[in-house]
Amino acid sequence: MTRRIFSRQGRARESASFGAAALGALLLAGAVLGTGIARTEVQVSDGLTWVGDDQRGEVVQVNPASGRPETRLQVAGGDAVLDITQRDGRLVVLDRRTGQITVVDLATLLASGRRQAAPGAGSKVLAAAGLLYVVDRDEGVVVDVDPVTLVDVGAPWRAGRPLADAVADDDGVLWAVDHGGTLRALGWDGAAARFVERSAEQVAGAGPATVLVPHRRGVTLLGLEGGVVLQAGTGEDRRGRTDQRTGTVLAAQASPSGLVPAAVPDAGVVVLLSGPDVLQVDVRGRGCPHPDRPAVLKDKVYVPCRGDGKVIVLDPRGGRGGADLETPGSPNPQLVLDDDRIVVNAPGAEKGLVIDPDGSAKPVTIRNPDLPVKKPEKPPVPPTPPSPPPPDPDEPTRTRPHQPTAPPVVPVDGQPGGGVPAGPPSGPGVPSSGPGGSTAPSAGARVPGAPAGVTATEVSWSTRTTVSVSTTWTAPASNGSPITGYRVKAQCEGGAYSLQDTVGTSLVLAVECSEGGRVTVTVVASNAVGSGPAGSASVALSGGGGNPPVTTQPPPPPPVTTTEPPPPPPPTTTTEPPLPAMPTPGATVITGSVRGADVTERLLKLEPPADWASFPGTCVVRNSSAGYDTPIGCADTSATIYGEYGANVVTVVATAADGRTSVSKAHTFTVREPVGCSPSPCQIPASYEEPVSSSPTTSEATRTTMAAAGVGLLLTAVVVRATGRRREDTADGRGQDEENDTP
Repeated sequence: MTRRIFSRQGRARESASFGAAALGALLLAGAVLGTGIARTEVQVSDGLTWVGDDQRGEVVQVNPASGRPETRLQVAGGDAVLDITQRDGRLVVLDRRTGQITVVDLATLLASGRRQAAPGAGSKVLAAAGLLYVVDRDEGVVVDVDPVTLVDVGAPWRAGRPLADAVADDDGVLWAVDHGGTLRALGWDGAAARFVERSAEQVAGAGPATVLVPHRRGVTLLGLEGGVVLQAGTGEDRRGRTDQRTGTVLAAQASPSGLVPAAVPDAGVVVLLSGPDVLQVDVRGRGCPHPDRPAVLKDKVYVPCRGDGKVIVLDPRGGRGGADLETPGSPNPQLVLDDDRIVVNAPGAEKGLVIDPDGSAKPVTIRNPDLPVKKPEKPPVPPTPPSPPPPDPDEPTRTRPHQPTAPPVVPVDGQPGGGVPAGPPSGPGVPSSGPGGSTAPSAGARVPGAPAGVTATEVSWSTRTTVSVSTTWTAPASNGSPITGYRVKAQCEGGAYSLQDTVGTSLVLAVECSEGGRVTVTVVASNAVGSGPAGSASVALSGGGGNPPVTTQPPPPPPVTTTEPPPPPPPTTTTEPPLPAMPTPGATVITGSVRGADVTERLLKLEPPADWASFPGTCVVRNSSAGYDTPIGCADTSATIYGEYGANVVTVVATAADGRTSVSKAHTFTVREPVGCSPSPCQIPASYEEPVSSSPTTSEATRTTMAAAGVGLLLTAVVVRATGRRREDTADGRGQDEENDTP
């Protein structure tokens, strides 16, 4: 036996049989578990952290390992207030000053979608489990949006009153508490495209100042104005009381459920939920009279000290957890928790800190003026639009929500009956923003102020669902750089909106809305420095759209004669036929894509739901990244399109005869650039393999092949093993006989 294992032939046979068996087992495991190994690898964190530079309106990608910044992206104007969310290969940036939300594809560093939210602290963006929610706390509304295009998906959820806070746990459950103290858990039903309430609880002591902290599962509610602390949905729900505290409460963005911190800056106190206990830690004695938003790393709580340029460290019981960390260059450090580290961002300073899981800290460069600034927009190559045909007075003008349209003609002050195409403002007195025509702002110039005196007035209904709204405003202060134009948005409370640019101070916009709804108009002024804060107004709609029925009036009575004239004909009434129902917006129509013969060719698999397949209008596949449409039949089950290098976002758009549209859920694929793609660096590494969405049939075939190969290798291992043993047994027998024959 010893010779069989340790002989050269034995070792070779054992290695061959073991290798075949191991490979066969792996193939069988791949067949059982699926082919998700490559996809899992793509989702692993890249080890880089994004931090905000509010002063410059930039986000900076920092490499904590090297201690250097890698990328600078210009996402807003100067003096922004940026909230950053990094998840699922995308970067979502909310500028609270203007309300603009931008989503950037981290594979290409290009913006795939933008959306306007309400300016101020009431807006919030939540990302979890592949979902993206936009929250308007002041209005008490939460909308599920497509994480690529930021277009509404399904119906919004309305609390009926303002929300104190809203968060999402790692499972994608939305937790919201309103000003009345009702805590609700909501799940997203993708099939029905709506939020579904899972639980609701009235929490005594909770109110407008209540904050929420999400966990891997569940949430912690901190209603310090009423002295209440509560955990829900964690599996070990807790309820406790503490001293009542007034003023602002700054809770951790997220934390483990067993250690939840929140700072009360006005009181110099940090409240800790540590296991079952609620602790209040007075940090003023630690030289931190104004604690800012804390963060948890491993079993320690890190608390930035506003105005003192340092971060103090607490253990789970509120004691000293380590030496204070001095932050270079800024008295107001901010903590960014990413993966298993904390980046200390000192606004306006060149340097920051990286805190590793073991508590050690090292300096990192955050701002490098030599690093070029990039804009996430694609290079503009607008085609020259053909001259529009003369308008038909009987055909209403429409603006389709969420869809690109030809530049409409908008009125300009002082030009009755005239107008300019909406788009980048230009004209006499307006500096050109094109190459060679930009006007540099003067030193000390700032973005313009908010337009004042914004008005919104209902004008008329051109169809049952399209209303024209007139808006006017007063030009704000230019703040050292001439105003180049205004961006005006009219949005119905249902989510549809119309967006136009103008150089005047009045405009009429058409927007899709239902009778009795409300339209909110926001106006943002721009100059060479950037876009300023928004001014807004809203109008409640009086009601029904639609062209009124045409009634033929009887002719006037004829003069009196001896012969009585015949009676006038009865009035005739023209009734508009009912409009066809639109397909469900946000439905999944594109279910997969595979590469075609050309590197940019993609074969799309389509599975339109019944209301899409039977739609009587027209359908196209719209590639928002490449900027073109491919006509298809609404019931088609496949389509061939061409993409561009980098990320491509495609949807199916259904259009009715009257101009109404419905947009499907977005599908994304990536085209990898060939090796040596161009004189400039490739956007996608050459080693990157595009994730391909295969059809169920292809996936099953792949798994069947893997299973067959695995079984074959296992059988080969058994045969090799058995054959080797017979030969060695024979050899051992001969050797034994020779030993027995030896005298």
